[in-house]
This record gives sequence, structure tokens and C-alpha cells, in this order.
Amino acid sequence: MDADKYRRGARLFHVLSHAARLQILDELRRRETCVCHLQAVVGRSQPYISQQLRVLREAGVIENYRDGPFVFYRLADDQVARLLEEVLGPARGPARLPVCSCPCCREEPSQAVPV
Repeated sequence: MDADKYRRGARLFHVLSHAARLQILDELRRRETCVCHLQAVVGRSQPYISQQLRVLREAGVIENYRDGPFVFYRLADDQVARLLEEVLGPARGPARLPVCSCPCCREEPSQAVPV
């Protein structure tokens, strides 16, 4: 019996058991994106989104990088993408939100699909 394997699994399922984090991960499985875009998608404040991103980052589920004034996030674990596919179904196109002015929403419409 591999106790570490069970601890890692329990930690992953604990992280995934939060509705806002699932919504964030659902968006990130479509494409990498920035905090301001996730704010618009989830409809919560920047501190709240940042707190959830910290939990996901510490669990090793996501990773981030800086590009100018923006910090972009992406899935770091293919296993999570497969779990999301099983639970939430196939990913639809990335959200392009008129209320968001981030680089993700300013892309050409051919690359981003309206929700």
C-alpha cells in the first residue's frame, strides 16, 4: 500500500472540491489566462480569485508566468484536465467577455469564442 499516493489523491480531490476553483480550472483547461479574465468569468473580486489561485498553485495543479503587467495561469497537470473532462464534459471554446479588457478578451474573434 502506497500511503503517499493516497495522500496526494486526497489532497487533489480536496482542492477540486471547491466550486470556484472548479470554475477557474474549467476556464484554464481551455487556454491560459490572466487574473482579470478569471475575475470576469467567476464574477468575484481579485483578492478572492488570487486566494483560489494560490491554493491551486500550492497543490501543483496550475503554474503561472508574467508577461508585462499581466500574470498568466495555465494547467500544470494533465491528470486534472482528464478529470475535468470526465466530470464536466468536453471543454467548449474559451470565453471572450465584453466586460473584460485583458489580452485574452482582446484577441481576434477567430481565436476566442463568445459565451
